[in-house]
Amino acid sequence: MNKRLIFAALATGFSGMVVQLLLLRELLVVFHGNDLAIGIIFANWLACEALGAFFIGKRIEHARKRIGWFISLSIIFALFAPLALYMARIVRDLVGVLPGVGMGVFSIFYSSLLILFLPSLLHGALFIFTCRLCAQFARETQKDASSVGRVYVWETIGHIAGAVVFTFLLIPLLHSFAIVLGMGVLTLTASVALATFQSRAWKRKTIAVLMAILMTFVFLLVGDGDERLHYHAIARQWPDKEVIHHQHSPYGNVAVIEREGEYTFLTDGIPVFTTPTPDIVRVEEFVHFPMLAHPQPENVAILVGGAGGVISEVLKYPTIERVDYTEIDPLLIDLVRKYPTPLTEAELADPRVNTLHVDGRRFLEVTPYQYDLIFVGIANPENLQVNRLFTAQFASLAKERLREDGILVVSLPGSLTYLSHELRNLNGVIINTLESIFPYLHIIPGYHNIFLASTTKDVTIIDAALLYERLEERQLDLRLITRPHLEVRLAPRWLDWFSASMYGATEEINHDFRPKGFFYSLAYWNAMFSPYLSDFFVWLEDLGLWLFAIVIAAWTAILLALRWRAVRLPKLIIPYSIAATGFAGMAFDLLLIFAFQVLFGFVFHWIGLLLAAFMGGVAGGGLMMTTLLPHIKDDRALFIKLEIAVVLFAALLPLIILAVAPHLGNAVVFVLAQVLFLLLAFFAGALIGLKFPLANKMYLSHSPNLSQTAGLVYSADLLGGWSGGIAAAVVLLPVLGLVGTSLVVVMIKASSLIVLATSGSVK
Repeated sequence: MNKRLIFAALATGFSGMVVQLLLLRELLVVFHGNDLAIGIIFANWLACEALGAFFIGKRIEHARKRIGWFISLSIIFALFAPLALYMARIVRDLVGVLPGVGMGVFSIFYSSLLILFLPSLLHGALFIFTCRLCAQFARETQKDASSVGRVYVWETIGHIAGAVVFTFLLIPLLHSFAIVLGMGVLTLTASVALATFQSRAWKRKTIAVLMAILMTFVFLLVGDGDERLHYHAIARQWPDKEVIHHQHSPYGNVAVIEREGEYTFLTDGIPVFTTPTPDIVRVEEFVHFPMLAHPQPENVAILVGGAGGVISEVLKYPTIERVDYTEIDPLLIDLVRKYPTPLTEAELADPRVNTLHVDGRRFLEVTPYQYDLIFVGIANPENLQVNRLFTAQFASLAKERLREDGILVVSLPGSLTYLSHELRNLNGVIINTLESIFPYLHIIPGYHNIFLASTTKDVTIIDAALLYERLEERQLDLRLITRPHLEVRLAPRWLDWFSASMYGATEEINHDFRPKGFFYSLAYWNAMFSPYLSDFFVWLEDLGLWLFAIVIAAWTAILLALRWRAVRLPKLIIPYSIAATGFAGMAFDLLLIFAFQVLFGFVFHWIGLLLAAFMGGVAGGGLMMTTLLPHIKDDRALFIKLEIAVVLFAALLPLIILAVAPHLGNAVVFVLAQVLFLLLAFFAGALIGLKFPLANKMYLSHSPNLSQTAGLVYSADLLGGWSGGIAAAVVLLPVLGLVGTSLVVVMIKASSLIVLATSGSVK
């Protein structure tokens, strides 16, 4: 394969991966860090790549000046990537959603599709063009599948390099527009190299155009044009807000908004805390109801959201000896120190406060201390990272870290007027979860419901008189918590009303790998911002594995019944199998991301590495199969064996993860488990990569057209991945969890295996 073509394939893969990860991060800010959006974004990227590969690639077989077409598409990709980034920043304006207002599932789908459409469409088309150029310059026949396999491998190696460089170099050092303009420089440089293949007249004109655009990109980078674009886009993203800091960290996006000396700190678009004037009602009730309920609080742990008020209120108690405060992202605390207020300075400077840059759940696994109170500072399991602090497994861990009369404090959205179906289920699943671990639970209803879980019965008998007595004893100077306030908020009628309103709530329990809390939070979120989808989420609540089994079995039976009368069915067997494999590949990818987030809590730091490992497996498998293609005697037999391997992997994957999960408290296992995830991602990718070149060879045995074959098989792979991404993100993982999702993949791949094994040779 020509070196300039190799460079073009590498550059295409590298820039495609970097742009994809960059737009993913930017869109997660718009979608408030919703994990569901990851699958939808990946799925839409794959779908648009499939359209580009199939519909554009299908039409290039007889195109003249193929290099000119490749260069033209590369120029458009380089120009539209920065535009897509800018559109990601202003997409709320484009789709009519106000800043700060949440976006439902459908809004996430069509807005991400709008942003990703052109970059991913062009990237898919570039793959097919590279395949055709490889075949042309290698002087291979149009029916040679090895050219497709080689391009697939080199592009995948570019994907791997892009993911690693993006994670460890680009994100820590550069802002988004500098990154995307740099990818334009890389893409245009690869086009300049290919332009030398053209005739002399066209070569001069093409290189002149490319160099003009390339120099424009370089000028923007050197002359601070990227900085101006960056800050202009931020101003459009946050209209009427003074954004004084905006930065991606390995753990997400952190922004700081200032208004008249008041700072609001946001992670992935979600306000974490405001200083120096926090939400007094929420902060004082959240801290002082449980602190006054405890007879003598000394050691306190605050998991997330402590700065800007919570720590300050805890420190008012004269008996406090130690406060351990965890925030996984050190950038957030660095910015709190960079933009100080008297409140935050006093909190973080107090010698009793230990600020720890670690996942809160991991902290509880390794800390040697016991606590009187453990506060979960996030008030909604709105994503998988936060849901980990609302599960039965977390409650069990917290119970072990509490002293004899200790209290676990959790809060959720509530109401004192009406509990909707979604709000009942969200509160109900967490109540069920806490009651499954703790023998005693006291509920304080309000617009923020507060739950006090403990092993001592004393927590259930607190009332206004007792709390006011302790408030007086401890000589606390509070702004909100007074005797009248306590009498109103702790009046028995509110708990009676709440108990009556909770009638008919779910009986589910929230588990790490069956995150019903996350699902009910999604349902509540969509009821507020996309009420037209409420019935869909109600339907999903009762969705069971049995329905998937019936549908997949019926579909398989239809395909088997049509074998004898459908002339074209044999030609569709290979694309069907590859589509099912694409579904499985995307499901594997999301399963590993989902499980990594559940177990470790920092998947955004590792998402590039997990993708790189997956794509490394794809490249390794594709390279191995491409090398073996001329020596394979029975293509169909090997293809069937690979189908069986995918089925077995889908069945074993959840068992491996579940076997590792209980042992993460051990430091060695904790590190080795992360390596294991990379190995699992690599092996999953290898299974996908092994099948693609072999599928092309088998299909080319009855198709004379290389470009159409590459486009069809590649599109089947990507469209399968698209359906896998949407299904896994929206339905399978939130509803069925880890094991249920894996079983659906087993059934889908078993379907393609049965159809393939019973259909005879593909001719």
